[in-house]
Amino acid sequence: MNDRTVPTALSDLPYAQDLRPFTMDQLHEDPHDVVHFDGDTFEGINLTGARFIESAFTGTRWEGGAMRRCRFTDVWMHTVRMSGTDIAECTWLDSHVLASLFAATASFGCDIQRVVFSSCKFNGVNFRTSRMVDVLFQDCVLTDVDFGAASLTRIAFPGSSLRGVNLTRARLREVDLRGASELDLASGFDSLAGAVIGQAQLLALAPALAANTGITVTDH
Repeated sequence: MNDRTVPTALSDLPYAQDLRPFTMDQLHEDPHDVVHFDGDTFEGINLTGARFIESAFTGTRWEGGAMRRCRFTDVWMHTVRMSGTDIAECTWLDSHVLASLFAATASFGCDIQRVVFSSCKFNGVNFRTSRMVDVLFQDCVLTDVDFGAASLTRIAFPGSSLRGVNLTRARLREVDLRGASELDLASGFDSLAGAVIGQAQLLALAPALAANTGITVTDH
């Protein structure tokens, strides 16, 4: 994942020349194939089960609404804001999400594979029971994010801040936390088996690890 080139501009996309501008009368068309959503605001819309293929989202806002079981394949998002949106049980494949905000979204039960999140903010996002494989959180801020009972395989967090993250009953495999600039777990310390952390991170986590695993630390 770290070697993967992240397209930082719309023109970098291999399908950029084929993108068609989105219009509101196309909202309930399916699938949305090679469509550019630009600067639109969606409030309380229901797009349950919609499919987005080789499409781009720039400067769009999603307030509430239901997008459960949607499928995002090879999509590119930049400066997207989702607040209180139900995006649970969605499938994300081969996609890039940049400089975007997800706040209080229901994202449980998602299947997320080969996705890069770069310079994004996640606030109160619920990823419980989700499955993530080959996912990169690069320079992101994850605050009160819930990975409870999630399956995380080959995940990395270079330059990212993890604040109050819940890993209760999560299953970690080849999860690299060494590059995280901040590592603060709210719960799920026993789920760190399968993760790689640095020595400095271990020292910082030691008091919480001891408190949460029943270890008594005393010099007397």
